[in-house]
Amino acid sequence: MENGTNGNGRIAALKEKEKQIRAAIAAETVKRKRREFKEFERLKSVIGGALLATAAEDPAFAVHLKERLQKAALVESETNFLRSKGWL
Repeated sequence: MENGTNGNGRIAALKEKEKQIRAAIAAETVKRKRREFKEFERLKSVIGGALLATAAEDPAFAVHLKERLQKAALVESETNFLRSKGWL
C-alpha cells in the first residue's frame, strides 16, 4: 500500500490534480470572458460605424437614431458627449 496502509498518498495526489484542474478551468474562463468582451467591443464598433454612415447619408434615419438615443439608458458622461456632438 502507498504511504502507509490506507491510500492517503493516492488521495493527496488526486486532490492535487483536482486543484490543478480547477485552476485550469478558472484560467480558461477568464480567457473566454476576455475574448467575449473583445468581440462585443468590436461588434459595437462595427454596428456603430454602420449606423453613423447610414445617418450621414439618410437624414430621416439620423432623426430616428437621435430619437432612439434620447430614450436609451446612458450614463451622464455619455449623454454629455452625445449632446456635445449634436446627437441629443
